[in-house]
Amino acid sequence: MAQQTPNPKALGKPKGSLNAPIAAFTMAVLLCSYCVSSIRTARRDAQTQAPGPGSYQRATPFERKDESWVQQALEESRAQNGGKGRP
Repeated sequence: MAQQTPNPKALGKPKGSLNAPIAAFTMAVLLCSYCVSSIRTARRDAQTQAPGPGSYQRATPFERKDESWVQQALEESRAQNGGKGRP
């Protein structure tokens, strides 16, 4: 009389075949929850750090000087090219 070995199949499938789908599902749930959480955090931070509509910062004299230098260089470049867009 031969002894019967226990059936290594769970639900009619090999023993380890359920591990990969369970792991994939778990990783997908964790990834989705992390994405939702980070998007909410980014939105919350953007709302708290955004200046109001009337609270813009004015350029310092040094920044204005840089802007005027850039504007002057653009005007000289346009003058040399006869008013065309690119040098």
